[in-house]
Amino acid sequence: KYSLILIFTMLIEIIIVGAVALYIFSRPAPEVPGENIYFVYKAVLAIILFLTICNITVGVYLSHKIAGPLFRFVMCTREVGNGNLKIQVNLRKGDEMRDLEEAFNDMTDKLRSVIRDDRAILEDMKDAAKIVEDIANKGTLGKAEKEKLLEEAKFIAESSEKVCSYYNI
Repeated sequence: KYSLILIFTMLIEIIIVGAVALYIFSRPAPEVPGENIYFVYKAVLAIILFLTICNITVGVYLSHKIAGPLFRFVMCTREVGNGNLKIQVNLRKGDEMRDLEEAFNDMTDKLRSVIRDDRAILEDMKDAAKIVEDIANKGTLGKAEKEKLLEEAKFIAESSEKVCSYYNI
């Protein structure tokens, strides 16, 4: 799509430059040598000015449609990297990369779902660790067995807490 826009812009520029050149060179020869040089300079300056304006306009349009969405994706990707899975990419109507927007948002939705499921399992682990701790404190286990059981329960509780607190969903 954007290649066609660039090609179309270049064709228009070529046609305009050709038309101006044809006009300049089809004029009758001046009676005084060098009389047309001022006219040629003005025409060349006008062509250069026109081409510059066309290229700036096309460049701004392309950067608006491509660079803007890319910037949004970079910012949202950094947010996901920092653990924020609530982030969604929302592009403007007519922006490019709508397929990538949909895929990115689907990815964060699926990650949220997986993390939610993992958190539920880890919460169950935390509950189990609490039960193990209660049994160890009330039971008639030997001192070494009791310490090992408490150590494992503490590890389960701390690990599950660390995993549960990383993502923001």
